Amino acid sequence: MDFSGKRVLVTGSTRGIGIETARAFMERGATVVVHGRSQGSVDRTVAELGGGIGLAADLGSLTECRRLIDASVEALGGLDVLVNNAGLGDGETFVDSDEALWQATMDINLRAPFFLTQYALPALRESGGNVVMVSSVSGLMGHPEGVSVYCTSKGGLNNMTRVLALELADQVRVNAIAPGPIDTDMHRIPARESGDESGYFDAIDNAVPMGRIGAVREMANGILYLASDLAGYTTGAILSLDGGMAAGH
Repeated sequence: MDFSGKRVLVTGSTRGIGIETARAFMERGATVVVHGRSQGSVDRTVAELGGGIGLAADLGSLTECRRLIDASVEALGGLDVLVNNAGLGDGETFVDSDEALWQATMDINLRAPFFLTQYALPALRESGGNVVMVSSVSGLMGHPEGVSVYCTSKGGLNNMTRVLALELADQVRVNAIAPGPIDTDMHRIPARESGDESGYFDAIDNAVPMGRIGAVREMANGILYLASDLAGYTTGAILSLDGGMAAGH
């Protein structure tokens, strides 16, 4: 896949799937806007990647979402690919979930990708570009207690992908990946906090039909495929990258 000359914005690209996606695009010739919530984290990531355009914005604010898109289009001279990767994964049981958790999760996981895409649409129309959402297997299947708000938000993101794909079908492709358990801080931190890190990851391996946790490069590869000309006849797809977890649900 060749992205030479392509202009890409990856939200939430200072760690995890986001930084690996930014790296993969850059390796294939793209110019990438690296985004994070703080300028310090963005600057560190740009230094680690050895390139990119660093922009900070709090996606919980629509004003900041608009500013990020405007600044990205100006810095890049247009936009070919928008990757809506930034997400909030904090969870509580259904009974203990409160309005603050609900609002924070929906603001980042649903409202931000909706309006970032809307704000980016003129530039994407001009370039014939496309959008890739980073959803989750949690939007395709239910889970035991602890992630009810997160699952709800990702289910909404999946259907947003389909709706936008239909509405924009003659202008801009819109697709999503749905990662399963991936080896990032979302699992490393709770694994350490559990007091049984080995047992934590063993439980993940046992829950995944392929018997292992996923790697961030595997997620990046899926995103690049959907963003590339190889997927030129693909829109409204939810690409499960979950080791088979959703296949039985």
